[in-house]
Amino acid sequence: MPIPIFLILFIIFVMVFTLKMRKVDRDTASQKKAYWAREEKSLFVRKKSLDNLDYIHLTKEELPVLDDHLHPDIMAVQNKVVALLPQKMVSFVGQSNTDLKLAYGTANFETLSLYEERYNHLIRLLFKWGTLLHEAGKIPEAMQILEVGVRIHTDISNHYILLGELYVAQNDHHKFQKLYALVLESNFMLKNKVIHALDHMRS
Repeated sequence: MPIPIFLILFIIFVMVFTLKMRKVDRDTASQKKAYWAREEKSLFVRKKSLDNLDYIHLTKEELPVLDDHLHPDIMAVQNKVVALLPQKMVSFVGQSNTDLKLAYGTANFETLSLYEERYNHLIRLLFKWGTLLHEAGKIPEAMQILEVGVRIHTDISNHYILLGELYVAQNDHHKFQKLYALVLESNFMLKNKVIHALDHMRS
């Protein structure tokens, strides 16, 4: 009695699937081995100078003029941003913890984590500040704050989307195109989401 064709196809499928799963398991094991090898290596990297890090430098002059008559929520965010300005901040987007330990030594990791934490706090505050200014009708100030965030390479997707919306509302096609080109050349995680949103604004 001949074997049904569907049974043959099923057997082939099972064999192919099994081979692929074995390859995935081998690749995963290889990646884990490489990861732990790098982690172990990082434990022996001597502490290095942090003087040449790409620190974030912002001054009060780059921010809107503070106004005590603004909404308390806006003033609260502004004050938090101003308090951060003198502190050391660095963006390590695209670099893993192991990368940092290998580059600067495990002994520096806590300090580097603090610098990155401050940077992440700053970009969240800038987006909130820009959003609140926008809602308060302070459009030039909102754009100014959002542009600062872009300059320091924020990876908050809605930050770019809101700035794009403001450029469109102001009929500032030149700045919109510059923003679009900047996002297009970037490699942050939600880049495609931002490009899609900006394309929709242009249509």
